[in-house]
Amino acid sequence: MKRKIQTITTLIIAAITLCGTPLKTQAAEAARQVFWTDGNSQVSYSVNAKTSDVVKIALQLFAHDMQTITGRAAKEKANAPLQIFQMDQLSNKEFAILEKYNLPIHHFITKKESFYIATRNGKLVVVGSDARGTAYGILELSRMAGVSPWTDWNDSKPHKQSTIGTQQGYESLQIPDTEYRGLALNSSRWMNSRNFSSIARLMLRLRANTLWQESSHHEVLYDKAVTDSFDIIIGSGHKVLQAQGKKHKKHKHTISDIKILWSNPQLWLRSSAPGVIVQEMSTKHEACIANVYNPKSAAYQLQLVMDMAWNRKSVSASTLTKHLQSWLSSQLGSNLGRHLLPIMKEYYRLTSIRQPEYMIMPFGNMEFHSGEFGNELERYLYAYDQLKAKVAGIERSVPNELSDTYFQLVKYPVFSAALIAEKELEAQEARHIARPGLFDKDDEAKAAAALSLDAYQQLKTLVQHYCSIGKGKWRNIIDPNDGALQMPQLPGRLSNEQISQYKQEAFDRETDLRPLRAMSNDIIAKNAYEWNSTSGKQPATLLPLSGHSNQCVLLPKESTLHYTFSILKGGDARFTLASLPDYAGNKGNQQVSIRIDQGEPVVISLHDDYNSSLWKSDIWRGQTLKSIFITLEKGDHTIDITALDDSVILDQWVLDFDVDREYYAIPTVNKM
Repeated sequence: MKRKIQTITTLIIAAITLCGTPLKTQAAEAARQVFWTDGNSQVSYSVNAKTSDVVKIALQLFAHDMQTITGRAAKEKANAPLQIFQMDQLSNKEFAILEKYNLPIHHFITKKESFYIATRNGKLVVVGSDARGTAYGILELSRMAGVSPWTDWNDSKPHKQSTIGTQQGYESLQIPDTEYRGLALNSSRWMNSRNFSSIARLMLRLRANTLWQESSHHEVLYDKAVTDSFDIIIGSGHKVLQAQGKKHKKHKHTISDIKILWSNPQLWLRSSAPGVIVQEMSTKHEACIANVYNPKSAAYQLQLVMDMAWNRKSVSASTLTKHLQSWLSSQLGSNLGRHLLPIMKEYYRLTSIRQPEYMIMPFGNMEFHSGEFGNELERYLYAYDQLKAKVAGIERSVPNELSDTYFQLVKYPVFSAALIAEKELEAQEARHIARPGLFDKDDEAKAAAALSLDAYQQLKTLVQHYCSIGKGKWRNIIDPNDGALQMPQLPGRLSNEQISQYKQEAFDRETDLRPLRAMSNDIIAKNAYEWNSTSGKQPATLLPLSGHSNQCVLLPKESTLHYTFSILKGGDARFTLASLPDYAGNKGNQQVSIRIDQGEPVVISLHDDYNSSLWKSDIWRGQTLKSIFITLEKGDHTIDITALDDSVILDQWVLDFDVDREYYAIPTVNKM
């Protein structure tokens, strides 16, 4: 039988490998391709005679990207397979050439920063509505060829290819949803002219067009020559300064709707759960700004913000996990991306329980209790131990050329979070155990202190390795004086010999911990997503990568979650409902009603005043907790939780018959 040629229905970029393919199939596949290069020549492009500076920069980046992939830089050439047009700079003759391609120009000619890419007459045509739109279209070609926007910042290397082609019939029209998309780099002490140019290139690749500053004294950070050549808008307060007209005179424009993640100093983007970001970015704004101290420490979160600022529908609650895996694959390859997805999901669960930044002083002691549920403090650290072991196991199979990327994107965030947790929680345990003035005589306190100091030393070694990557090119961006890296506060001192001695005598998490299920029989604890049924006009929505459960529930107004459970012994109990905090302080009262069995519903508000001490505590914990007290008899029971307002996001609940019990994390058995 003759082999049928499979019809390709998805319009994707593809590199064609002909080796081992029947000749008829080879010819058919080649005929359906517009080749950027067929392996016999370098990638070439044609561009209109007059272009803006930012377009020239994008072409330079694209040329370098092609050299990385094919071994030869892209070059300008007449009648090249890649045809590039900046519409606002076309001559009459060039516009006539463009019109011959019969493109839907009227759909985007008046849209700022838009671009259109399509195959026409054996060419791949890239048309930008203006300077930025053309630059974004050019760098979209790099993305299509497998180059990550983070190629320079994460040392991620694209797959080598000898041939690159685009399927005939491909077309893509992209128009930004958000007019101002950018970064706020406030308090970035590492900023200098060299780093600023790197930031500008990253912004161009991410399609970020705005740099935001809180006050005028930050203007010194922003190199005018760079902002002008990259066509970057400067924003401050509620105004932006940008070029307008042929002479590029600057004018100020007032913005009324600005979304900043995050504007509050209590919040850090770098360890914000992706699900929280998706929820915050789900509504349209005139400006979306990511407030980051260091883009390297918030790479995925920044990518997520910029993707949704460009196209709000590009990521949703239902596609977030796929987006994360796609991003991991773009940095480290599809095979590693698949293996790393569960690793990063667990990482976000653990950091949602307590972000590393909130473990250090001056945030004070955390309520992790060594005396509850078989030692919840050590159980939390054991979860990190298991995660570190998995990261180390995968690291052994990472190719050498990706080892630096793996360290920066996976090992460093996971290991640093784990070591900060161990450093601070074991120091807290040592302070709790040690009696005043008797630390030297308390072996248990010294064992906890030894674990804390050992974690601190490992953390310093980890940072030193980061600073050595690429002959120290990240040394002035990775801050060794970061507060999270501070020395632990201990009730006494230990020598290096004592650290080695006493850490051997510490709690052995591998053997001393009993299963959580066996240690929490006297309570009923559930993740919100473990409902028995739901009701209401609108369905509940799962929000992955958010909350202690790692999958919160967005409950629409007038919708209800129904739960059933049984107890063997009745009595007085405390019912505690945990919800996702109102990070931006704009979600209103967030009232819910709680009805147990057929009793009267109890209405509670999940709201805590923005920037109050209660709100800050919610943010540090990653949950808002509200409790009511009830009395139950043994037997079967029901709980109905109904949203009375919009924007209710539930995480977990617990029914505890020890009403005075103190602990930090609701002891659900993680099923994610």
